[in-house]
Amino acid sequence: MCLASLCFIAMHGFIKTVRGDVPVGVILWSQFAFQAIILTALFARHLPRILTPNMLGLQIARAVFQIATICLMFIAVGLMQLADAIAIGFVAPLLITLLSVAFLNEKVKFQHWLAILVGLAGVMIIIQPGAGVFSAVALFPLGAAFCAAIYQTMTRPIARIVEPKTMLYTATLVGLVTTSVALPFFWQMPSLEQLAFLLAAACLGAMAHFLLIKAYQMAPASVVAPFSYSELIWASAIGLAVFGDVPTATTLIGGAVLAASGLYLLGRQYR
Repeated sequence: MCLASLCFIAMHGFIKTVRGDVPVGVILWSQFAFQAIILTALFARHLPRILTPNMLGLQIARAVFQIATICLMFIAVGLMQLADAIAIGFVAPLLITLLSVAFLNEKVKFQHWLAILVGLAGVMIIIQPGAGVFSAVALFPLGAAFCAAIYQTMTRPIARIVEPKTMLYTATLVGLVTTSVALPFFWQMPSLEQLAFLLAAACLGAMAHFLLIKAYQMAPASVVAPFSYSELIWASAIGLAVFGDVPTATTLIGGAVLAASGLYLLGRQYR
């Protein structure tokens, strides 16, 4: 899950460089198109086995919620401050824990809930959301968090029966078909440099989703989900290494709180 978060942050770095010049719809479509080409080439010999109808309805439903998550977060970032959108989006791990208890019958103790809340507090320390977080616009990132919680919760029961490769390939095809329907309304040809950035982002996105599926295949959703908070640690590290952004004191304090929460959860899981 931590490696998946790293790939997601690196992917957003490439997307950020082209977002001002390329329409959001083209960016979304390009991600699924490039991933479809890459995965088809990688899985060519195994396609008959990968394209199995096992739990196909649930796989498609999961893919739809995954696409909705991406779309809603793009809208939210365009309408409100990025810090505020991220703050609300990180409600997802708490929602995942709630859903895992309600629908997956996972047992979550009080100490586990406390560790998740401490991790969320670490996120708040880092991003310091403004006072206007809970406006009507906040419904977009809240909706993104809710959709993310649903598709990530659905990942574990599906991954028990369906191979990660099958889940990844199915979600990519559903995303490609969905975004292709609307493509004529927002098409704009990217430059070669922009295509290179979009291709790099697509590769990182595919790797991130594969790692996420493997994580939920190997451990309960309520244990895995809080480690998505590590995205903020990766973002600070990449910002310092690539863009020369020196972390602030609040970033270091929040990161320490976040790391302590994750290590506590990991220690309890080992015991």
